[in-house]
Amino acid sequence: MKKSLFIALCCSLFLVSSLHAETYTEASINLQASRDKSFRPTSVVETAIPITATIDVDLVTLSFTSNLGNATVTIENSLGEVVYENTLNAQAGTILPISLAGSESDTYYIEINSGSKKWFGEFDL
Repeated sequence: MKKSLFIALCCSLFLVSSLHAETYTEASINLQASRDKSFRPTSVVETAIPITATIDVDLVTLSFTSNLGNATVTIENSLGEVVYENTLNAQAGTILPISLAGSESDTYYIEINSGSKKWFGEFDL
């Protein structure tokens, strides 16, 4: 009896953990900074990335932590085709959800441009 109960409990825990693993898919998108070569900073160069990016199944979410002003967000597939482009007034606290529903499984490249500043990264669907 105890052995049957133990086996049932183990099976239940395995089932719950596998269901949880399938439903939690959010991952960070590693953004890197790049600057226009003609731009010469006159003070200490920023090292913090003012944007966090995550992907959850087919939903990319950008969270802006600084005031960037006008920023253009572009996402391209591995063939270089633009699948998303938008210009927005990116202020601290702005959250931009981007649905890529219906997009094919592929490697995608994201780029955020704001004046002379640029951030880029890649992710897979």
